[in-house]
Order: sequence, then C-alpha cells, then structure tokens
Amino acid sequence: MSEPNRDAAPGVESVTDMHRALMTQMNDPVMLTAAGDDTTGDERGDEPGAGGSDSVQGMHQMLMREHAEPRDGFEPVPFWVAVVCGGLLAWGGYYIGANSADFRRDVYDRADLKDVPPPAGPVVEPNPRTVDDLKRIGEQKYQTICASCHGPEGKGQPAQNIPPLDGSEWVAGDQASAARLSRILLYGLNGPIPVKGRTYNGAVMPQQGNVLKDHEIAGVLTYVRNSWGNKADPENAKPTITADEVKAARTKEGARKPNGTQPVNHDELLKLPLTYSDTGTSAAAPKK
Repeated sequence: MSEPNRDAAPGVESVTDMHRALMTQMNDPVMLTAAGDDTTGDERGDEPGAGGSDSVQGMHQMLMREHAEPRDGFEPVPFWVAVVCGGLLAWGGYYIGANSADFRRDVYDRADLKDVPPPAGPVVEPNPRTVDDLKRIGEQKYQTICASCHGPEGKGQPAQNIPPLDGSEWVAGDQASAARLSRILLYGLNGPIPVKGRTYNGAVMPQQGNVLKDHEIAGVLTYVRNSWGNKADPENAKPTITADEVKAARTKEGARKPNGTQPVNHDELLKLPLTYSDTGTSAAAPKK
C-alpha cells in the first residue's frame, strides 16, 4: 500500500491513493507470478503464471476461444427452399387442373351443349315387306348361324342326325306354316321329327329368339323357304312370313322363355292348324 497522502487531512487516505498501487499492478503488461514474487519462467517451469503469462488478456483468452453453445429454435426458412416449394405447389395445381378428366361441377354447363337436340325416341325395328329384302337379311344370318349345322346348301347332316332344309315339308311343303316355323326358330325344337321320310331324333334345334330380332327371324325363314329347291313365295311383294308374324307368335306364347329351356316339339306343332295365323288373319293352306 502507498504512503498516506501528505496533503490529505490527518488520519485520512484518499480512495485513489489506496488503490493506485493495485491499479498500476493490474495494468502492468507483465504481472507478477501466481506466487506473488518476480521469479522468472525458467525458475518456475510451466506452472500457471510462469513467465508472466497471467496478464488480464491472457486470463481471458481461453474464454474468448469458446463458441456459443448450439441451441434449437424457430430459425427462418431459407429463401431458396421457399421458392422451390412454391414452384412445386404451382406445378401440381396446374397438372391436376389440366388432367382432371372434366370432373368439374360445371362440366355440363358448357355453352356448346345448350343447343344439342334431345335424344331421339326408341329405334323402330325394320319391317321389310318384300321377299327380296327379307332374303337379303336372312342370307347373312343363315350363313353366320345356321349353315354350320344345316350346311350352306341346306342339305343338313343326316349322319349327325341333323335334318335337311332343302325340300323339307316343314320348310316349304305340306307341313309348313308361319305359326309353326316362327315357333321353331323362336324357342328351338326338341324330340323326334319326320323329314323327307326319315325320323330325326336326338339332335336339338337351338332357339334364336334371344339372339335374333323379329325381322331377322322372318328373313331367315324367307331365305330358306325360297332358296335351293324351295319356292314358297312366288310373288315378291307378298312374303308369307314377315316380322309382324314372328312378333305375333312371340306375343301369343306369352311367358314362354326364348332361352332354350322351353323348346317346342313335333306334337305341339301339329296342334297348330296349317291355316292358323298369330296375326288373326287366315293363312293360306300350303300347296302339296
């Protein structure tokens, strides 16, 4: 401690005088050693404070070397990440809008649909009225459906128990009528049946009522009745079997199913008189 201030009042030391020596020592670039003496570094070795290393700056160097501890927080999103995410969202919205397959609430509010006329009524089934027109329709159906069994020339397959159509009395002979033939094609034929002096038994004639329309069945019947050696309709303008005849036969049978489960047989056909007509008009007796 320094000597008392001579100018101060007796017995009183100023605060400055009391700390002057300490301040001088703290501000000295090279402080005394930790031991409180002026021993050199060589004498003290590597002890703390050796060689006057314990200056104020030296004491704080290790604190200044340390970095702040890492911490979790709500750091701002980098600008480039925000730009990329925004671009992806914009592209996704455009893609969905451009490829939505018109799944929109206003899809039927388009201006180009306002003047579209309403759908037409039910399609009217054709009703050909001449032998030639019916044959044209019937030939295509016969060659597609019937020829595989009865043959392209209507000769049948006797060895397979399939009767011929050419020259058959049930097609254009004394057993033929519109009512009988319509039912054979509509519902199929089962059981024995005599054709040209031979009884055919075992083969089942498949139904066509659930496959062909009425005018197509009339066309097939008119075709086989006026092809090969058969000549049942001499007048082109007066076909015996029309779509009206087939439709009337279907109506008369009512609940009978044209799916092959309820075919007609020989005895049932014979119960229909040759002059019977499902349309209510008297049918001409077949020529013998």
